[in-house]
This record gives sequence, structure tokens and C-alpha cells, in this order.
Amino acid sequence: MSLKLHLKPNEKIIIGGAVIKCGRHDVDFTVENNVPILRQKDIMTEAGAISPSQRVYFMLQLMYVDSAAETTHYHDSYRELEQEIITAAPSTGRFFEEINREITAGKMYRALKVAQALITYEKELIAHAAGAPVVV
Repeated sequence: MSLKLHLKPNEKIIIGGAVIKCGRHDVDFTVENNVPILRQKDIMTEAGAISPSQRVYFMLQLMYVDSAAETTHYHDSYRELEQEIITAAPSTGRFFEEINREITAGKMYRALKVAQALITYEKELIAHAAGAPVVV
């Protein structure tokens, strides 16, 4: 199944582990095989992963785009983060149940989407604890 993509000028995308940056003009292209793809809006940098749930997302992203040889380390780091977060906020367990189902099913992109929901939930918990309005 092919995937048609449109990139805006200077937009970045990860395709199969390679970071690709569009030039000065829009580009349309088609990816003809099944490879990990992340658009710029979904890419988390290590420096940008400052909260526990963002670090979970970052680990899942690495599992998604990196070679299979490296994923054991990422899985171990993910499991440590999972335990730390669930211990601190047991209500996050439902997100990890869903993330783990997606990982087991080999649906890493879907696991990333659940991790995005976890990030939003974490912001809500922090805002509630601080008595501040939620900014998402």
C-alpha cells in the first residue's frame, strides 16, 4: 500500500530512520513500501522530551524508527519509565495498557498516538495539582 505525502518548504520527515528535509518548494511524493514514517509535527527530540510522558513518547519513537537491533535498550528504558509514572500517578495505567497492547501487536505508530494522549493527560494532572487552568 502506497502513501502519498506533501511536504511544505523546509518541513522535515523521518522515513525508515532517515531524516529528510524539504527544500525551498513544496514536494509531493509517494512512499511505495511499508516503512516507519513520522512527520515533523510528530517528531520529538531528546532535548524536547523534558517530562516523564514526553520521555515515554521519545522512547516509543526510537523503537518505531530505529533498527530492530537497538530496540531492546529502548524497551528496557520504556519499562522503567512506565513503572516510575504508574507509581507516581496510578491513573496513567490505562494509557500504558493501551500502549503495551499496540506494541505487542506491532502497531508502533498507534502506540505513539496513545503516548500523545498520555502527554496531554500528564499536563492536566500537573495543572490540576497546581490549581491552574489546563493549557494543551
